[in-house]
Amino acid sequence: MTDQRGGSDFTPPDEVPPPAEAADGSPVPADEGLDIADEGPGTVAPPEAGDQRAGADAGDGGDDRERVPDLDLEGHGAGHRTVGRGPEPKPAPTGGLGPGAEAERFGHAVRQYRMGVSGAALALAWARQENAPDGATVVVEREVSPLGRLGRMWSVAPESTLSIAVVLRPPLAVEEADATWLLAGVAAAQGAEAASGHRLSTWWPDLVVDADTHEQVGALKVEIQLGPGKVRSAVASIRLDLDKLGLGTDGRDAVLEGVLSAFDTLGATLSEGAAGVAAAYDGRCGLLGRRVKLRLLPKGETRGVARRVDRSARLELESATGMVQKVAIDSLREIEAV
Repeated sequence: MTDQRGGSDFTPPDEVPPPAEAADGSPVPADEGLDIADEGPGTVAPPEAGDQRAGADAGDGGDDRERVPDLDLEGHGAGHRTVGRGPEPKPAPTGGLGPGAEAERFGHAVRQYRMGVSGAALALAWARQENAPDGATVVVEREVSPLGRLGRMWSVAPESTLSIAVVLRPPLAVEEADATWLLAGVAAAQGAEAASGHRLSTWWPDLVVDADTHEQVGALKVEIQLGPGKVRSAVASIRLDLDKLGLGTDGRDAVLEGVLSAFDTLGATLSEGAAGVAAAYDGRCGLLGRRVKLRLLPKGETRGVARRVDRSARLELESATGMVQKVAIDSLREIEAV
């Protein structure tokens, strides 16, 4: 990290040596006699500026459903370019502590880091700056800032956590953009259930719970970047408690494989819209049929029986008088079963 305290540790020499002289006593130009290869190997051009905004690219008219603070992730952007002989190296994945190597796992491009600001930050940078493909996945062993929806901190120890962030490029219209939350929830529940054998449910909008006890075993968050009339990309961050799943650290790969496989299967249905994903979510949502109290943003609350989740990921509440109210994810502060 650059030391920004000011000052300098440089101590000037006590005496500046006189300029060199040629044999006839005339001064020698400062750069004469130096063997410098012109644009040879190892010559480094300044790094190109990377677009570190959270959201759509500049000038494309895009928008964000959920904005992310600008992060100073060291090394984001195009990186250093080596000029001269030899091929230009492919920029290494950056923004987290290594290895950060990219490999194909379970049919997905996967980058794994020992530490990073968060999986979401790394996946967002990969999507924006390197055009990461659909399904590209970041796995971080230890996150500095493991934040979920509304900035809620994930409190499970890193050793017991599987933290992944998946880049999605769903063929969805803006009106159905929040269906990516449903996709992430069902994929997390299905994948973890397949690996652990525990019966799991979704809990609208951002939790995965034990189907019998309703104890939380996972949480998710989706950050969506919109283009003109459609979803440009989304990043789904999922964190699962391996101990509560009865797996421990040895179960990481099994859960990762299960979750990515579920993303593949469910994502394939989006070509026909979000109805299929919404139906799958309804089939797993442990909240449905319960009377709930919702605290809303910026203030206020509402009550009713949770009846269904529609294809725009809105929860439908039925009041005692039979009136139906639809609540969007962006409007929810907190939900409580009563």
